[in-house]
Amino acid sequence: MNFSTNLFNNIIRNLVWVAFIISGTTNLAQNKVEYFHFIDSAKVYVHSNSELALKFLDSIPTPPGRSIEGRLADYYFLKGMLYHKSGEQAKLFNSFIQAVKYGDLERNYDVAGQASLDLFSNTYSVKKDSTAFKFLDHARNYFSLANNENGLVEVEQMPAYMAFQDHRYEESNRLLLANLDRYKDVEDDAYYYMFALFMLTSNYIHLGDTPNSEKYFRIFKSLQSNPTIEEYNYRSYEVDLNICNSHLAVENDNFELSLAYLAEASRGKAYMELVSEKEYYTLYANTYEHMGNIEMSNIFRDSLRSFERSLLEDNISASFEIHENLLKTEEELKTEKARKQRNLLLAFSIGAVLIVLIVIFSLTYARLLNKLKGLFSQLNKTSYLNRNQERLSAKVQGLEDLIKDHKKQMKKISLTNDVEKQRNMIRELYSDLNLKSSTLLSNEKHLEIVNDSNAEFFINLREQSPQLTELETLVCYYLFLDFKNKEIAVFLNRSVRSIESIRYRLVRKLELEKNGESLVDFLHKAVNS
Repeated sequence: MNFSTNLFNNIIRNLVWVAFIISGTTNLAQNKVEYFHFIDSAKVYVHSNSELALKFLDSIPTPPGRSIEGRLADYYFLKGMLYHKSGEQAKLFNSFIQAVKYGDLERNYDVAGQASLDLFSNTYSVKKDSTAFKFLDHARNYFSLANNENGLVEVEQMPAYMAFQDHRYEESNRLLLANLDRYKDVEDDAYYYMFALFMLTSNYIHLGDTPNSEKYFRIFKSLQSNPTIEEYNYRSYEVDLNICNSHLAVENDNFELSLAYLAEASRGKAYMELVSEKEYYTLYANTYEHMGNIEMSNIFRDSLRSFERSLLEDNISASFEIHENLLKTEEELKTEKARKQRNLLLAFSIGAVLIVLIVIFSLTYARLLNKLKGLFSQLNKTSYLNRNQERLSAKVQGLEDLIKDHKKQMKKISLTNDVEKQRNMIRELYSDLNLKSSTLLSNEKHLEIVNDSNAEFFINLREQSPQLTELETLVCYYLFLDFKNKEIAVFLNRSVRSIESIRYRLVRKLELEKNGESLVDFLHKAVNS
């Protein structure tokens, strides 16, 4: 009883623990859905409102691996884009590298490819070595895995971009013009066509080819309202082209034109890259200086110094933040490792408890099953004995009635004075006794009577040797009781030779001649086992 209660309590405790784990998993899944919404929201505002986008991303608990598992590639890619806008190069590289790592793990090959491409463009502008080209190869491989045809188009633009970065303007134009129609045909994303037009316009500006630069600048502006182009991308390139034109105007001493282009650029100041913003302040200061307006020139030089100081402070802060993040990440990794070890130990403990419970349950079940089998066997024997007892009682009553009847007949015979009549009455009584005796002691009736009185013997014998006939079973029973052949012959109304023949058949049937065992010894062993 105590064991059953303890087993039940253990099972209840384990079920409660499993329910707790499932509940915790459900809550975690619900939180993940909420945090996934933060990523989607940040993606909407990454270009139009970078501060709001960063707030969404910063609302995700750290380490992000536990909060947004499965969306880490998107998270780090968005971080990289925001750091690109703020000019935090160290954070930019770290974020894009993480985006590539998790993009590969999560099989988000589109993000992995785009992050690799951004790493290439940012690396190539600093150092033109195998490091940059490694990122370009990665981008090509990831876009191929994602079947991203547009991404592969952008990869193919990179030779023209590299020539553009290296001031090989004519070579860049040649590569761009050879594929310009192909870029234009990408209708679902006009970015590639716009990027090609941006580089063509800039190249022709630097080459001093004003007609072609104006031609492609006009085509570039025609894409302003194209719904497939992000406003940020268009505005940032437009600002760069206006600054580039302003620079050329200063070189040609056309200061009024320079100010006109700078005024046009100022409309998109919110979309300026850091390099463009620095060039913007410099051009304004130089233009006013050439025009003799020293006051305005100094104002813009002060703005330039403030901008550079702010940029330096941001870089220093970024360096400290990266250092702190590395230390924090290291601590988080240690904490996460310890947590995983605890969870693993807990899982092993639960598994061990379950195994022990299963073993105990199996052993208990087997023991109870054996007891039940014994009880059912005992119940069957008891039921059998009860039925036989009822039949035997009925037969005893019949025998008593028969004896009373014979006593009455014998009394009549003793009261009869006629000798001949007595003789006839005695003959009838003998005949009746012989007939009833013969009927009572027939094999079937004989076995039934004896079986009713000795049920256990016959049950055990049938289990041991089910192939025996009823007559052979009766002979076995009398042998078991140590009766002689002659006595058994009288009981069964058979000849002694017949009983000897039956005993011979029993020895052969039970294959006793193989080990030399006697029939009587076999019966005692078989029935008492």
